[in-house]
Amino acid sequence: MSEHDTTSRRGILASLAMGAGLVAAYGVLGLQGLAFLLPKRLRPKTRLLYAGRIDDYEIGGVNTLYDLKGTPVLVQRSEEGFTAFDSTCPHLGCKVHWEPDNDRFFCPCHNGEFRPDGVAYAGPPGDAGQSLAKMNVEANPEAGVVYLEVKDVKRGKV
Repeated sequence: MSEHDTTSRRGILASLAMGAGLVAAYGVLGLQGLAFLLPKRLRPKTRLLYAGRIDDYEIGGVNTLYDLKGTPVLVQRSEEGFTAFDSTCPHLGCKVHWEPDNDRFFCPCHNGEFRPDGVAYAGPPGDAGQSLAKMNVEANPEAGVVYLEVKDVKRGKV
């Protein structure tokens, strides 16, 4: 093998690597441009819903709130902060509730059991490796309040 062949191979590999980087960069730029051009009405609108005062939540406890459609939302406070879960069981859509004595979320339809982090460990959701859907929740310590980010609903349609 001559020195010229090695340099040639390095050159080809370097060109391929630069070409792949260029394609990736233009791909990301194209996706960002497309997202910018899409009408905002295609993106789901959300709003912050007042979820109460921080003092209303006990550490280790779960409060049940309702979003703008009347769906129960389970808001949990831990040492680390707040977490919110959709109360709809991912298995068949039954309503999950918190059982403080057992330190778990429970679905009564098929005995689905979920850890405090929302991950199922028993019943059909546990067998399927499912989890409760998380929702965005924000705590403002300066104001002492908690907000839940929920999907907005059009007026007149609940």
